[in-house]
Amino acid sequence: MNCLIVKTRDLAMNDLFSAAVESGLGSEAVNIDCETLDYDEKAVSFLVDYLDKYHADIVLSMNFAPSVSAACEKRAVPYAAYIYDLPLQSLYSKEAFNEVNHLFLFDKKEIELQRSRGLKNLHYLPLAANVSRMGKLSLTKKDEEDFSCNISFVGNQYADGRFAYYRERLNEKFRDELNNIAFSVIGRWDGHDYLKGSMSEELIGEMLKLSEESPEEKLGIPNRIYFEEVIIARAVAYTERRMMLERLSDMAPRWYGADAEEKDHIEGVNYYPRLYYEDTLPKAYNFSRINLSTCLHSISSGIPLRVFDIMGAGGFIMTNYQSEIEELFELGKEIVVYHSFEEMRELAQFFLRNEAARLNILLSGYKRVSREYNYREALLKIIEAVFE
Repeated sequence: MNCLIVKTRDLAMNDLFSAAVESGLGSEAVNIDCETLDYDEKAVSFLVDYLDKYHADIVLSMNFAPSVSAACEKRAVPYAAYIYDLPLQSLYSKEAFNEVNHLFLFDKKEIELQRSRGLKNLHYLPLAANVSRMGKLSLTKKDEEDFSCNISFVGNQYADGRFAYYRERLNEKFRDELNNIAFSVIGRWDGHDYLKGSMSEELIGEMLKLSEESPEEKLGIPNRIYFEEVIIARAVAYTERRMMLERLSDMAPRWYGADAEEKDHIEGVNYYPRLYYEDTLPKAYNFSRINLSTCLHSISSGIPLRVFDIMGAGGFIMTNYQSEIEELFELGKEIVVYHSFEEMRELAQFFLRNEAARLNILLSGYKRVSREYNYREALLKIIEAVFE
C-alpha cells in the first residue's frame, strides 16, 4: 500500500505522514504551491505529473483540497480528505462531487447535511492526536517555568468586525432579529444546535443587499451557511471567549494567541503570543493545570481537534458539552465538560483544589486518546473504509 500525503501552502500538518511511516506503509509527502481551499491549474498539473511518476494507491490530505481532488480524478486514484474545519468552504466546490473522493468528517450532523447535498463516500471519523510526536518532546525546567499556570486558553479572539458591519446597517427589525439569534446561542451548550437554520430568508436578503458580492458567488459557500456559521458563529465566539476569561479572571488565566489590542485586554487575564503547533503548543497544554476549550457553534455535534491535542499532550481539559462527546469519552472520568459559564467556573474552582481528582481524569483521558484516537488508528480506518 503506497500512500501519498499532500501538503498545501497554508497547511503543512505532518501527522498523517508520520502515521503512515509508523504503520509501515509505503509513504511519501509532497508540497503543492496553492492554498488548501483554492483550485489551481498549475498545482493540478504538477500533481498529475507526480502521480504518473509515483505509484500511489491512495492520496491523503488534511481538509479537502479541490486541486488535489482534480488531479486524483484525472488519474482515478482514491483521495481521502480528513476534515477538521467546519464549515469548510471547499466542500461547496464542484470538485467535492468527484467520484474519487472519500470525505472523513468528525461531525455526524455535518455528514447528514453534506449527504443531503448529494456528496458521496462520506465517512464518520473522530479526530485524533499525534501522541507519538508529543511524547517525544523534551520538557525542560525552563519549559516548566515558561508554561506552568493554573488555567490557560488557546485561541483567537475573532474580532473581525463583520457582524458589527451588518448590525449597524440593518433597520431596527432585522437588527433585532440578528441580535436575538446571537444572544440565543451565547453560552448554551446542551447538545442542541440553536444556530443553523435560525435566520429568516428576509434577514438573509437584507444582509445580501449590504454585501458587495454574495458569499455564494464570491466563495461558493451558500449564503445562509456563510451568515450563520461564519459571521454569527465568530461574533458569538468573540463574546463567549471574553466572557469565559472574565469569569475566571481572579484565577490568573493565560490567553495564548488572542491577538487582542492592549485596550481590549481583560483585567486579570495574562496575554501571550501564539504558540507553535508542533513545539510550544503541546508544552503549554502539558504544563497548564486546566486547559479551557470551547468550540465554534458552527460545529453542531462533533468534537474539535483541540480536545484531542490537549489530551494527547497529557493535559487536563475542560470543554463545552457536545452531543457526541459521550460516545467517545466517559464524562467525569476521562474528560470534564461544562454546560454554562457558571458550571465552568465551579468546575475550575473544584479541580484547582482537588489535585488527585484532576490527575486521575487527566491520566484516564490520555490513555483513551493514546489507545483509540491517534493518527495511526485513524489512518488504518481511512484505508479500511476506502478499500473496504
